Amino acid sequence: MLQVIRKNGFTLIELLIVIAIIAILAAILFPVFAQAREKARAISCMSNMKQIGLAVQMYVQDNDEHLFFRSAKDNSALSLGKIRINAVIPTGSPASAPEQWYNVLMPYIKAPNIYVCPSDPGPTRNVAADGVTPLLRSYAAADSAEGLSLAQVDVPADTIVITEKWDKLLSGAVDNETWFEVWDGDMAPEPTQPTRMMKYANRHQGFMNCAFFDGHARALKPETIWKSADLTGCTLIHRYPGQGSTPSKCDGLSAGCLTTDPAKNLCMGFTYIN
Repeated sequence: MLQVIRKNGFTLIELLIVIAIIAILAAILFPVFAQAREKARAISCMSNMKQIGLAVQMYVQDNDEHLFFRSAKDNSALSLGKIRINAVIPTGSPASAPEQWYNVLMPYIKAPNIYVCPSDPGPTRNVAADGVTPLLRSYAAADSAEGLSLAQVDVPADTIVITEKWDKLLSGAVDNETWFEVWDGDMAPEPTQPTRMMKYANRHQGFMNCAFFDGHARALKPETIWKSADLTGCTLIHRYPGQGSTPSKCDGLSAGCLTTDPAKNLCMGFTYIN
């Protein structure tokens, strides 16, 4: 009597069904995995910002409660005795490496990699305070509070000092900004992509991480910043404008302001209460 031996296995149709199911699951899960990886990078970036925020607070406490300046033209305004007074003026040339914000904060941070966002594909290459050692940077400072004291800043918890910048603009140009100016279009929406800021990087699923004057850090969306005179820094720029025929800080109401286009000068859209 012959015994029939059956071999277990998939038919071609069954195999194709299994492959199709796997492909469908992969199509569903891969974006989820990508979002999870980006979330992890955003958390790492937020950790950087928290350390930078603490460094800002320590710097302010060590320098008579004043924030750093960025340039000589703002330092010269002190001689007028009107605007951003009693600020700590760094020695040497304000344009040189030791006086850049990322270098004056380094003694409190002590880790150059803190300045690199894990989601930034092309951080800007700068140099450390010695003028030689490479330093990569994904972040930039906002100029609205520079040189001001803690007493001059009414809402330090809503005053952005450091935030994220793009590696490249939509035009393809490298974004090597060190400081952002709200009144000249740096914080305005990209014309071809309104949910994206001109030079601020909301790369974390539409959010950007920010360090504030009081030392804390949090993530914000561009539209949240655009709607706030405090978050944009426009309140401080209005109260403490720059000087000269072309003010370095201008809200459109300052004498000599050349940027009055509301599409660029976001400070034009607010009513100020002094």
